[in-house]
Amino acid sequence: MRVISYGGCRVDVGLCNLRCPYCVHLSEETEEVDVERIARALKGCRHVYVGGAEPTVHGDLVDLLRLLKENGSEVTLKTNGLLPRRVEETLPFVDRYVFELKGDFDDVRSVALLSGLSEERARRYVESLMKSIEIARSAGKKIRIWFRAIPEYIDENRFRKMMGRIGKVDEVLVYQFLSKPEWDKPFDDAEMPSYEFVRRLGEIAREYADRVIIVGERREEL
Repeated sequence: MRVISYGGCRVDVGLCNLRCPYCVHLSEETEEVDVERIARALKGCRHVYVGGAEPTVHGDLVDLLRLLKENGSEVTLKTNGLLPRRVEETLPFVDRYVFELKGDFDDVRSVALLSGLSEERARRYVESLMKSIEIARSAGKKIRIWFRAIPEYIDENRFRKMMGRIGKVDEVLVYQFLSKPEWDKPFDDAEMPSYEFVRRLGEIAREYADRVIIVGERREEL
């Protein structure tokens, strides 16, 4: 498996099937590491988070997840949802899924720009993401929606409509774009939103989630 880093009950993998312009992972160095070695390093972790770039593009992901479960760990998998069949393969070994949304589902151009895809592929991506969320929901898995608030690509009404399409989930994390340099990088003319804007999105998310987390200039739960 190509990994950026592992340890501390977390695995950040390399490689991705999207080319998001804000992504910090695409330029990070990776190394090839046996999944057995990764699992040994994380043995004893009560919870393990598997994310980074995109875990589902790795052919040995299921092997890693199986080893983590054999260790007795609860596993959280973060994915863009572009590969529903791969998400389905992970169901026996994952306790919680984190799905990151890209822009406004009804604005294919914004999804295309934020994912680095053509508009045609962006349409298919939204369909695949919705299918992946439903696969996890039907299996009774916990679901967190991860949303990067970029004002140029979203507003309150569009966010409410998008969350309405997704429906009820366990958690929503709304992140203030550019508030953490280790999480994203600037692109085009996109600017960091005000914390008040991010919080308004968080208030909307309360209609659809049992728990809402806001991360930015400060962290709070609503």
